[in-house]
Amino acid sequence: MAEITIREIGSKADLDLVFHIRTEVFVIEQQCLPSEEFDALDAQARHFLLFEGNQAAATGRFRKTDKGIKIERIATLKEHRGKGFASQIIQHLFQVAEVAFPDSNYFYLHAQVTVMPLYASLGFRPYGPTFIEADIVHQAMELKRAKND
Repeated sequence: MAEITIREIGSKADLDLVFHIRTEVFVIEQQCLPSEEFDALDAQARHFLLFEGNQAAATGRFRKTDKGIKIERIATLKEHRGKGFASQIIQHLFQVAEVAFPDSNYFYLHAQVTVMPLYASLGFRPYGPTFIEADIVHQAMELKRAKND
């Protein structure tokens, strides 16, 4: 089994890998408009890549908002799904965000309803009504982590 590593992007080449994964998953598979998938928040967010061996397999980003830490753009390439990579990258985002923003233990996200079980397994709970984002039904979910998690 190939080694799994996660790293924060550190180069234009890394960002290109992030955008490649998001293009494959969101633009091609889910038919989201590129104008909805790629936004000005990409410049503000901290992006991470999960590698299986030397192949980029999954990505995710987070950013600090007035509300807390927003987790976004979790995506795993189709051929790498079912291996727990999304959970691993989200756990990594928690760890990095808690170090970067020690006073912020509130995390939230907009989950596609089909992947709500993944987020629920990590402790996220739904709040508010469902809504449409990029022509896909989403549910807001939140998690307040204890300081010693």
